This record gives sequence, structure tokens and C-alpha cells, in this order.
Amino acid sequence: MFYRKFPFKTSKFCRTKFRFEQPRSYKMSHNAILVQKFNPGTGSLEWDLQAESYDYTQEIARSGFADMLHDEERNLKYNLALNKALNILRIKGKVPRVLDIGTGTGLLAMMAVKANASAVFACETFQPMVKCSTEVIAHNGFADSIKIIPKRSTEITVGPQKDMEDKANVLITEVFDTELIGEGAIGTFNHANQQLLSEDSVVIPARATIYVQLIESHLVTSWNRSMPINLGGDFIYPPSKVSCCPGNGAVHDIQLAQLKEAHFKALSDPIPIFNFDWNSKVPIPVEDTNTVNFVAKCSGKAHAMLMWWTLDMDMAGEIVLSCAPPWAHPEGNELPWRDHWMQAIYYFPNDITIKSEGERLHLTGYHDEYSLWFGLQTETPPSVTLPRPFCDCSVHLACSRPRLGQLNDNDRNQKYIRVLEKVISSDTVCLTLGDCCLLGLIVAKLGARKVYAAERNPHCRRVLEAWVKRNDLEEQVTILDGDLEKRKLDLKVNLVLGEPVFESSVLPWHNLYFARWKNNVQHLLADGVTKILPGKAYLYAMAVEMKDLWKIRAPVRSTQGIDLSVFDNLIESAIDTSDSQVEPHPLWEYPTRALSPAIQLMMLDLTTLSLMTKEIPEVEGKVNLPVTGTVNGVALWIDWQLDEATVISGGPTAPVTLGQNVQWDMHSKQAVYFIKDPVSLQTEDRSLSYQINFVPDTYEYKFKFSIL
Repeated sequence: MFYRKFPFKTSKFCRTKFRFEQPRSYKMSHNAILVQKFNPGTGSLEWDLQAESYDYTQEIARSGFADMLHDEERNLKYNLALNKALNILRIKGKVPRVLDIGTGTGLLAMMAVKANASAVFACETFQPMVKCSTEVIAHNGFADSIKIIPKRSTEITVGPQKDMEDKANVLITEVFDTELIGEGAIGTFNHANQQLLSEDSVVIPARATIYVQLIESHLVTSWNRSMPINLGGDFIYPPSKVSCCPGNGAVHDIQLAQLKEAHFKALSDPIPIFNFDWNSKVPIPVEDTNTVNFVAKCSGKAHAMLMWWTLDMDMAGEIVLSCAPPWAHPEGNELPWRDHWMQAIYYFPNDITIKSEGERLHLTGYHDEYSLWFGLQTETPPSVTLPRPFCDCSVHLACSRPRLGQLNDNDRNQKYIRVLEKVISSDTVCLTLGDCCLLGLIVAKLGARKVYAAERNPHCRRVLEAWVKRNDLEEQVTILDGDLEKRKLDLKVNLVLGEPVFESSVLPWHNLYFARWKNNVQHLLADGVTKILPGKAYLYAMAVEMKDLWKIRAPVRSTQGIDLSVFDNLIESAIDTSDSQVEPHPLWEYPTRALSPAIQLMMLDLTTLSLMTKEIPEVEGKVNLPVTGTVNGVALWIDWQLDEATVISGGPTAPVTLGQNVQWDMHSKQAVYFIKDPVSLQTEDRSLSYQINFVPDTYEYKFKFSIL
């Protein structure tokens, strides 16, 4: 079972751009608690008995600090800026007193001790990390040199017998996320400068600049808009309200380095839109607006804005830490990998046509305390403030961005259409099972007698109702809620259809809920003549070498002369106690080399399978590893077979070449099994052994992979 996952802003507490919602828990005894978890296989909340330390270990396992600590450039430049600042203070005859806000493992505070600061204070409010930093600092021998303040920085008191005797004259902190200000950086720096720092203080980093770049991209816009579906010249159109909806207000964070040249066209050079002086004793505005006039590089349609930021670590701007993508990075194309700070995409409510190179444009940036948004005009910008975007069409509430891209994937849609054209007739009565499933509209357009569309999610029902109305299909298509066990229909169903995709699914095989749901509606089906699409599901695996993603599970060991083995042990123990064997990741964002062919682990016949039975056998075997490399993971995915010639894959989208990077589906998440002790392949006589068990009650697979 998994926690239900919800999007939120990427931060250092977030390993994979999502967080797992904390489950409800109740203490049962001195050593056990009852935890409520979401089961994607059944679509229900269930209770599970766990150790009393479960909540603590979950928070540690999912904190994602290891990814951040593997960022050696970040660590180095913080250390360089800190040493430079302390040297300048000493030259001026001042005694360095350092405050580290959000200390985490205590790394920056320990750097300050090693740089001979006279006093060091480390503030941390995340209680699991308070315990962690205390142990790490003690292990490094700095327990007597660092005072840990276990509270928010805004709660720190200054004065005799208080948290700090005197104000600090050096602040070092990392309170940034992909959006720069999403972790509350503005409020943190404002309060520190007003209440915790002396007038002559030095802040590390000193400044930040946010850059944006205007682009045209049909791929990018497919993650934010609903597109028409082409049925050989006849179209299924999205509701008009969708086309002008500003979309989801949450930041769309992404690894821009993995976008190819063919994926977008730059319509402008990078543009600095906001500058933040973290040293300022004048409070930074919590809400602000800035308009920049610029000229277009070329003609095109402005679909979206790319965003990244840079930090001047020192006052002179000589030590710069940049999150720019490769084509805009000041230090060239060989960039450090980061998953704690990425880049972001911001969307416009409407496409804006740029007629020619050199056309003058007006970009307005807005921010509140935690968020950014942007407006673009071809004429003089209006004096009214553009409100922060919120979805008013339900699509962005019902569908994740990858799901929208999936629904807009023309190649994928055409596969369904070609198969459905062969099976749909005027006698077809179809039942679709899924979330925001538009296949029923295709079936209706192809001439079916009747379509019943079952949607469990009320947002999805509203979305589908709007699509049905827009295309005048009310008589053919009836939308049902997900409770079908006691429902009666006017007509018996002879086609059960799904993609299948469920927003509650976390791992690829959770979409096998389609089979369970299908089994629960047998009373609605025609006797002996019902067709099930897809008819089969295949579970595949592939041994891979992940260029960077392995770091989220790898020990840090040490950085900048600081021993972090205590932290490594804590994370490893928490992961072993709390985490699933596998994690969901959009592998197209994370380069992976194929070290084995794709292995078919299991075939499931969805036309006859009842997943509540024990009829799925244990599978074991092995596959040769014929190329050199380091096996640090196994990628897993599901392929859905529509007919003998047509497969919808959630894995590679092109033939796999051993030793080369895999081209992954950009609208799906694959599952990744992390090899605890990566193995270097120097010869061709190694193999990957596997053992797989399916647990029907929870729709989970239990995996065991090892290198022989």
C-alpha cells in the first residue's frame, strides 16, 4: 500500500516532486500504532499496524536531504562564500557570530565551526532533523561549538538568557526551492534582517536573480491544455472554457536539460525579471510586480515561460550558483545534477502570436510571498494586476500535467482509434472504466449504440460532462459515478474499455484496478459476448545504469570535510523500515542506460483474470547483462495489449539499444527498484536474477533482484 500522492512545490523535503500525504494514525500500545493508508488497488483507505516509530521514520525516509547533500557544487560554493565572509569580518576586526537557519543535517553550521566562527547557532523546526543534526554534529565533535535552536527562526529570541545572547553578524541559510521563494525565503530573510542580525551583518547567499525565457512548444502546451482528438478529419473538441483557463497555479518543475531542441523554440533570450537582495535591511516586498520590455528573437506562438534562478553567494558576485539549463548556464554544458532545485514552466491563459523577429513585447512578472506568475502583452501593459492563476474549468483539478499530456498524445490516441474502428458497430454498448477517460467519446463518434462512462472522481465527471456537451453526444453517452455494483443499465454491455489510467495509481501496476472493477460489474455485461480492451497486461523490467537518479538512495559519506555517515545510517534505516522497494519516477527526466534487454516478467489475461484469487504464480529467472556499466537500478513498467498488433506502452517509446540511453514515455511514470549495492559490470558473464510475487489484496508486487 502507498500513501496517496499529491503535487506540491518541490523543496529540500521532497525527493521526487511529490509528497506522500501523512496518514492518519492512532497509538494502540507502547510499541505499535494503527496507520490509515491508501490502497490504489482497491481504491479505498485501509488500516495497517506499524511500529510506534513509523511516523518519524516516514518523515526521515521521505525528507530527500541526500539528494541535496550530493550537490557538491552547492556545498562547495556555500563553503567558499562562508570562508570569504568570515575572513572579511576578521580583517575588519569583528568577531564572527554565525546563524544557520534551516540547518537540516547541520552541514552549514559545521562549516562555520571549521571556518573558526566564534559562535554558531543552528535553527531547525523539522523535529526529525533536529534529532538528526544533533547526532551528526556530535559525531563530528562539534557538540560544544554549535547551539541547536529547535524552533522556527521567527520564534528565536535574542538577549540575555535567551536563544542568542547577541544578534548574529553572519547569516547562512538555504531556504530555496525550484521557485526560489516557495519555502518562504522572503519572510525568512526579512525577519532575520530585522530581528536576528546586526546592522553590519553579511548574508549568505547575498542576492538572487530570477530569469525567464519565452518559448513556443506544442509538447509543453500539451501539459496544460486539452487538444482536439482527430478521427480522420472528424474532430472531438474540448470545451471552450478549457482553452482559455489559466491552468493549475502550482509550479510545474522539470529537468529542462532533458528537453530536446525539437521540443521547443526559444522566442526570446533569457530575461532577468526579479532581483532579491537578501542583505537588505529594507524589507523585501511580500507582493511585487515588475515589467520588462524586450524584443522577440523570432516569430511564433508564445505558449509558456521557462524559469530558473541564480544566487550570488558573496557580496562581490564572484561566487555564483546557477540553476540555469545547459543552453543558458554561465559555466557551460557540464552541469551538476540537482533534483532539489530544478527549472520550472509557467503557462499563459491564451497563446500570444508574435508576428516577426524584433517585435517589441512586454513581460510582467508577479510574486506573492510564495509564488510566481507572469503575463505577456504585445501592446503597452495594462495597469491592472493579473491575478494568480487558478483553474476554473475543472480539467486541471482532475488531471495531472502528465495525464493531460497523455490525453493529448496523438500517436497514442490513434492506436486506440485504429483498434476501435475494427470493433465498433451500431450494436456496440460500451462501458468505459477510468479517470478522465475520453475513449467513450471516440466510441460514440465511431457509431456505437450507447456508451456508459464510469467516473469515480467528481472533478472527472464534470470534465467529461463538458466534453460530452461540447460535442453534442448527450444522447449517446451517459456518465455514471463509480458505484456500479448495484446499478442497473437499460442495455447490456458488450464492450468494456479502459486505457486504463486511474489518478489514484502510484505505480504502473496499480492501474490493474481496471481488472478488479471489471470483475465487479459482471451483472452489467451481455452473456458470453463481451469484449475487454485492453485484453492483456505485460509487466516488464530492465536492468539500468542511472546517471544521477541513484543518488537519492545513495549514501553521502562526506562532503567538504564533514562526516555524514550518521545521517547515511539514519536514512538507510528509515528507508528500510518505511519505504516500498520501488519508487515512481518519470524516467525521461533522468538519463538511464540499458544494461539488459527488456524482460517480460509476467503476462496477465484481463479477460479472465480475477485478481482477488491466488492464480498469479510466483515468477523467477535470470537474464544476461551483456554490456559494461554499473547496475544501480531496475526499471519496471506495464504494457497494455489492445490487439495482436497494438500495444500501449508505459515504458520505452523506441527500440532499446543495449548500452545506450533509453527513450522513455514522457507522459508516464515508471517504477524504479534501486539496487542497494550497485555492481560494476566489467565482463559479459554477469546476470540479473529476479523473483516476483503478486499480492492480490493490495495490487502490489514483491520484487527481489540481485546480480550474479
